[in-house]
Amino acid sequence: MPRKKDPEIYDYKLKSGKTKYGFKTYIGINPETGKAIKPTRQGFDSYKEAEQAKIKLKAEGAKKVADNRKAELSRKTVQEVYDVWFSIKKNSVRGSTLYNIKCCWEKHIEPEFGDTYITNIDITHLQKFVDSLAKKYIGFKSKINVLHRLIKYAILRGWCEDDPFNKIVVPAKSSKKSDRPKKNYYDLDELKEFLNAAKKHNYSYYAFFVTLGNLGLRRGEALALKWKNIDFDKQIVHIDHTVAHDLQNKKVINEPKTYSGKRELTLSKKLSYVLKEYRKKQSFFNGDNDYIFHTKNGSFFNSPAVSEWMKSIYHFNPNLRKITAHGFRHSLATLLYEGSDKITPKDVQYILGHARVTTALNIYTHITQKQKSNIKNAVNNLNIE
Repeated sequence: MPRKKDPEIYDYKLKSGKTKYGFKTYIGINPETGKAIKPTRQGFDSYKEAEQAKIKLKAEGAKKVADNRKAELSRKTVQEVYDVWFSIKKNSVRGSTLYNIKCCWEKHIEPEFGDTYITNIDITHLQKFVDSLAKKYIGFKSKINVLHRLIKYAILRGWCEDDPFNKIVVPAKSSKKSDRPKKNYYDLDELKEFLNAAKKHNYSYYAFFVTLGNLGLRRGEALALKWKNIDFDKQIVHIDHTVAHDLQNKKVINEPKTYSGKRELTLSKKLSYVLKEYRKKQSFFNGDNDYIFHTKNGSFFNSPAVSEWMKSIYHFNPNLRKITAHGFRHSLATLLYEGSDKITPKDVQYILGHARVTTALNIYTHITQKQKSNIKNAVNNLNIE
C-alpha cells in the first residue's frame, strides 16, 4: 500500500516550469509569547527533501525554532550596527573624533562591508581589506580599528558571537614609507636657527613658534590662546582650550584633548619678552579677550595654518632641516631631559599635557639611548689600554 502523502507538504511551479516543494507545519507554542509557531519553508527540489527538512525542524522543538527566528529577525548589517554605535558615540566623544570616524566609515568601511550582515563577514575579504589599507596608509590601524570596534560592540549587544579579527593577521606596520622626518625634533642649535629664520621672515610666525618652543603646546592649544591666558606678573600661562573641528568639519574651540590638558605652565623670560613685543605690533585685537594669533578679522586660525606657515619659512630658508609642527613638542621634551638630570617623565607628562606617562617615558627612553651613546663615545675617546 503506497505511503500517504503529508498534507502539510505542497508542490508549486516556478516560471521556468520546474517543480519545487515546500511545507507549513505546527511546531508548538512559543514559550515567550504564548503564540503558535507555524513556520513555512520552501524551495526544496523533491518531496523527500521537504519531508526530511520538516522532520528535522519539528525535532528541534518550539523554543529552538523561536530562538532561531528571533535571531534571524534581529540580524544586523554592518551599516545598522554603525548607525546605533555612532549615535551613542555622539554623546561621549569630541566632534573632531566623530568627523574622523565618519570619514573613515564613508571612505573605507561602508563600501566594503556596509550591506554585509555582521555575522557574515568573510575572513578572506577582511584579510584583503586590512592588507590593502596597510599598503596605502601609514596610520592604517586607526582605520581598521573603527571596523573592529563595531564588531566588538555587536558582540556586546549579542548581534554576533565571533570576532573575525581573531582569524586574520594584522600587519605590524604599513609597507608605505613615511614622509615624516625620522628625527622629528630639533636640538637647541637647530631650534635657534629655525626661530632666527622665522623672525626675519614674519614676526607673527616667529612669536607663534617661540611659544611652541617654550611651552611645548599642541598647535591647536597655541592657536586657542587669548591674551587673558598670559599672566605676565605671575609668569604663568593658562592652557584651557584648543582649536578643533566639529562633525561638519567646521573649526571650533574645545576643551583640551585630554583631562590633563588643562594646566598652568611657566612663562619664561624670553617668551614673555617676545609676546610683549608682538602685542605692541598688533594695531587691533590686542585686548585681553582677543586671540593672540588671529586672522585678519580677529578670529582664530585652524590647525592646518601652522603647516602653511612652516612651509613658507622652509621655502625661503631651504638650508633648514624640516620637521613637523608636532616636532616642536618633541623638541621641548628632548631639551628638557638634556637640560637637567632632575627632569622626570612625570614632569614632561604635565608640561605637554599627556594623558598617560607612557608617552613621556617613550621620549625618556629615546634620550637615555642617546646618553648611553655619549658615554660609549666618551670611553672610546679615553683610549684606555
